[in-house]
Amino acid sequence: MVRNVHMVGIKPATAESSAVSENNVPVFSESLDRTEEALETFQLVKHNEYIDRLKGVYSAANEVMTCDCTERRVAGVNVACGADSDCINRLTNVECVDGECSCGARCQNQRFQRNQMADISIFLTEHKGYGMRANCDIPANTFIIEYKGEVIDEQAYKIRKEAYAKEGIKHFYFMMIQDGQIIDATKKGSLGRFCNHSCDPNAYVEKWVVNKRYRMGIFAKRKIPKGEEITFDYNVDRYGAEPQKCYCGAKNCVGYLGGKTQTEVLRLLTYAARDALGISAADENRWIKFQKKQGITISEENVASKVNDFVNSLELNPLEMNDVAKVSSFLLLPNNNPTIIDRVLERFDPNDPGYSELLHRFNRFHGLRALTSCIQTILDGNHVKHEMNAREKDVLKKVITILSNWPKLASKNTVKSCDLESLLRIMSQELDDNKINILVDDILDGWKDLRVVYRIPKRTTSMNGDATFLAQLDYRRSRSTQPLPANTSTPPHNEPKEIIPHSQKPWADVDVESLPDSRKIDGIPLPPGWNWTTDAKTGARYYYNRRENITQWEPPSWGIENVAKNPVKQPRKEMREEDINREKREKRRTMDEQFALRELQKKRRQEQKKAVKVEEQKLKKLSSIIAEASSSSEIKKAGSRSASKVHFQEYESHHHKHHFDSDRSQVRDGDLHKKYKREWMLLFASVVPNMLKKYEDHIGRENLKNCAREITHVLTNKELGRHKNQDPPAKISKDRKKKIWAFVSNYMDKFIMKFDSKKREHSSSHVGTSQKRQKV
Repeated sequence: MVRNVHMVGIKPATAESSAVSENNVPVFSESLDRTEEALETFQLVKHNEYIDRLKGVYSAANEVMTCDCTERRVAGVNVACGADSDCINRLTNVECVDGECSCGARCQNQRFQRNQMADISIFLTEHKGYGMRANCDIPANTFIIEYKGEVIDEQAYKIRKEAYAKEGIKHFYFMMIQDGQIIDATKKGSLGRFCNHSCDPNAYVEKWVVNKRYRMGIFAKRKIPKGEEITFDYNVDRYGAEPQKCYCGAKNCVGYLGGKTQTEVLRLLTYAARDALGISAADENRWIKFQKKQGITISEENVASKVNDFVNSLELNPLEMNDVAKVSSFLLLPNNNPTIIDRVLERFDPNDPGYSELLHRFNRFHGLRALTSCIQTILDGNHVKHEMNAREKDVLKKVITILSNWPKLASKNTVKSCDLESLLRIMSQELDDNKINILVDDILDGWKDLRVVYRIPKRTTSMNGDATFLAQLDYRRSRSTQPLPANTSTPPHNEPKEIIPHSQKPWADVDVESLPDSRKIDGIPLPPGWNWTTDAKTGARYYYNRRENITQWEPPSWGIENVAKNPVKQPRKEMREEDINREKREKRRTMDEQFALRELQKKRRQEQKKAVKVEEQKLKKLSSIIAEASSSSEIKKAGSRSASKVHFQEYESHHHKHHFDSDRSQVRDGDLHKKYKREWMLLFASVVPNMLKKYEDHIGRENLKNCAREITHVLTNKELGRHKNQDPPAKISKDRKKKIWAFVSNYMDKFIMKFDSKKREHSSSHVGTSQKRQKV
């Protein structure tokens, strides 16, 4: 965490006295309330404000994660997903989102979204500037306040840090969410910015997933009595040359805030990591003391390596049911240490009699997303380092082993949203292990027949106020499978309803102001039973009706059939007629969709034919780039060609034919794949020939062209395997050029060895023939 928080520009004129509580901790109940005064030093924001580059980035998940709790109201309050519940989301640090879970609106697991901060106030400390205190007793694990501000990336962070220094701002308010995302509360933020540091804190910072984004909350570590200052461990190194003096007053205070002195006493692992490994802070302390006895000092320079040493030294217990939520919560976090991930996954013991039951529970606690986070951490790290070490390979192998024993899935939704199939293929290529390849094939075969299920958003309120009935109805429907038509990934299209004259205004008696936003458009309410939402991929608005179990793009009209009626009390005859009409609509819609599909396929075939012609022209251009010297006078020299050239021309002819046949089969499989292959070939052809120039004098122009062709094909096929049906980049990056150069060097080393060997054989054969002729 990047954090260095003190009061900005305020110096206390006088110290405000403190008393001591029954637990022998200082309390400041009698100190003046300076909250209004503190609010004038910065701009208060309701939500995190993202800079332009991060506004559309949802780093926590591709879609909202849902729980399977049910709505339960006590005195009109929805008490679902409470602190003592078995809510999957709450146990894995994920907040429920209205309209997505079956737990109902405004459940108890929405503390960030509803800004349910504890009763706190700001006061003036003796040495630390402003501080935050409890206005009443705060129980352990209570959500106190969210740390808010402007969310910036590393580039903006560096610029702002320098700018603040020039402005004379000595203390910054930065907190890291994850790599590439930092909260800056220096000028915009919440009251959480006034929470000071302590070497023995009574609170801690925890990362939560809220509507596909990560947010940082301050929670009570223990019971905090009324009047006590709320503090947490900043866990920072100093910014300037001189460390800041620490005034926390704790018995274990190291004297300075930031710098080497504090780093020595920092915890090696986070709370989440310790919980996932099944260890305690006491285990860390014992290991650190043992290291000191061995003469090893933990410092800023070696802290990263010591984390790995500590984790590797642990004797872990097999995973138990009660720890599954903690493991999932940790693995869902991005950019975890691969060593810690490996040891956590090690706790899944296939020989455990309850292994299958453990995986069922892990699956319920967002296990697939947790494993996806592990995979992405390893693959992203490998992209940066250009190499995968043994530990990272072990992590991927453990993930595949766990997935090979995974319980049967009801749908393909999570697999698709996590892009797990593509990730498994990439992992298989990276590991290049036959056993792993077999496991991956088996996993993918088990998923291929699963259907993607489309569910109407889950709401539990209606115009007629029958919340209980609709909650039960939504709960049942959320578990039914309603797959989309095979030719589309968007809500199905339905015919507009019969329109009645606008002058009649059938919504005249409806209290529009009291309706939620999803029940009205531009101040006009939707017909009874209709709501609107937006498509997650396109952002387009569509409409749905739970009673009829349908969705459509067009706004529903106030037709005669939309006159409010209670579906529960409908006569059976009317219900049968409604079912028959619905079947007719479905049949008519299916016919329309089939006709539209045929027309679309016809149009696509025409476009593909045009695309093939364009790609053929590009292929000719590529051939001319690589084989530009095919007609030069050097090729037409008198005399027979050397045996080595004949050999390599045959070699090239064989492989060229192979790739040509491969291209033809790809055209048959699909012109889209062929399009991407041509684009990748053109991209690599722009750099590979230049990398081979230095070999021309040694192997000749023809062999150089053959090598360029072969290398271009090999690199193209590799990229097509990693990035199936994805457009190649417009330009090759420096990192990718380094990888290409390494591959080219390795390829040419092997080629030249074979070339020189053939050349020597040919030379010795030629000398032997000359000697025989001389004897004759």
